[in-house]
Amino acid sequence: MSIRMRIVVVGHGMVAARLLDELGRLTADRSDTTLEVTVIGAEPHRPYNRLLLSEVLAGRADLGRLTLPAPTVSSGMTLRVLRGTNATKLDRHRQVVVCDDGSEFAYDTVVLATGAAARLPLPDAAPQGVRVLRTIDDCRELLAACSYPRRVTVVGAGLLGLEIACGLAARGADVHVLHRGGHVLDRQLPADAAETARAALADNGIRVLSDADLESLQHDGDRLTGVRLRDGREVPTDLVVASVGIAPRTEIAARAGLPVRTGIVVTDALRSPADPRIAAIGDCAEPASGCTGLLAPGWAQADRLARDLVGRPAAQEDAATRHTSAVVKLKATGVDVVTIGDGPAPPDGARTVTLSDPAGRRHVQVSVAGRRVVAACCVGAKRVAADLTAAYERGTPVPDDPALLLLDRLPSATVPTTDDPTTMPSRATVCRCNGVTKKDIVDAHLAGARELPEVAAATRATTGCGGCTDVVCGLLAWMDDVNPAEDTEVDSEQGKEARDPHALQRACEP
Repeated sequence: MSIRMRIVVVGHGMVAARLLDELGRLTADRSDTTLEVTVIGAEPHRPYNRLLLSEVLAGRADLGRLTLPAPTVSSGMTLRVLRGTNATKLDRHRQVVVCDDGSEFAYDTVVLATGAAARLPLPDAAPQGVRVLRTIDDCRELLAACSYPRRVTVVGAGLLGLEIACGLAARGADVHVLHRGGHVLDRQLPADAAETARAALADNGIRVLSDADLESLQHDGDRLTGVRLRDGREVPTDLVVASVGIAPRTEIAARAGLPVRTGIVVTDALRSPADPRIAAIGDCAEPASGCTGLLAPGWAQADRLARDLVGRPAAQEDAATRHTSAVVKLKATGVDVVTIGDGPAPPDGARTVTLSDPAGRRHVQVSVAGRRVVAACCVGAKRVAADLTAAYERGTPVPDDPALLLLDRLPSATVPTTDDPTTMPSRATVCRCNGVTKKDIVDAHLAGARELPEVAAATRATTGCGGCTDVVCGLLAWMDDVNPAEDTEVDSEQGKEARDPHALQRACEP
């Protein structure tokens, strides 16, 4: 069946970029498909990795390197991208999207990927001295505001809040963190583990105030001077950075008369129940499971919708993808936290063991059921966290007694490192966000993708949380030795062995 379709995508963030790339990949071998895709993005920038903005703040990444790979564009797909343009109206009767400059774009299907905005700590708070970290422009403003040491108060002790706090502290700021809950990372950590994390934060000069309900901001004219809590406590500050959640951008859908609750209501097919010509994906969408605010579900929605648009059956969910959102890592300078599972409480029926070493700033808890790791939390224990994550993702059988996981290493489950890539199984997951294996990286290298941007474009590795970048770079360096470029002069015996196809095959075996 031939498919001809005009698609207008409103929004050009990470989920929209994934949709475009998946459409290109799916139509690469389809001569019976013609897609005319128009993308309307409010930001003037090319799509970038929003997850790494806190890494920029910490000085571990460069703003210029956050740009995502260009999407795959097949012969059956034309792509027009408008940057710095706001879509203001969805005219369902005429089937056009109207922009703020008066331009109109006709559609057969509209995909709303408008994302979400950062919430402010107080709805009526004066904006002077208050910042968020949601966009590249936000990051630039925050870097400029922290160009010299000053007092900063971060509101919110979730993952992003602590990453911001650690990044600013590393830049010399005097940092307080306010948290309405009883302890930091209360969605991920039990109280005793959180106390160890709080102590590690204190070691890095970050003071956490729990049960801290913000009442007001204090100003001297236009200058922020402090914050006041409902219990009377006051914290002098020069800058407030809010990390108190997000609000889905639903305005264009609401104006068009589409059902909206927290997000834009969609069916299991990701279409609006009021108009199947309109779909929504990512942070702005609200399926039956609710709004998650996480990237992995948004990417899964983009993949599912792309297949639907080109008439392909839904792909089977990959085991690595299923586990992605269940493994959470705090990307913070000086504080190592990794959690596995659906929350701080151990799963019912699981056998759970805890090792607590507050003085050493270590706390590890692991739950085992049916000889599988089903949950864990690790504070200040990188090696154990790596072992448990690998065992969880691969479903590796582990001892019935979970205490052995804390006392002994798991050679069969250890996360592969770049020290000796030949010991890494081909099926080992390198990029959890995209389910990319060592074999995928090797195959991309053999196909000519020798630089990190080329591998990212071919496999999508490193385009999520960025935690796999060092491993991918290590694999590429190893493959450069094992499979050197054709114009490389090979004089030594070692070089001759590297060109030996049988040696290459042996090196890449699981």
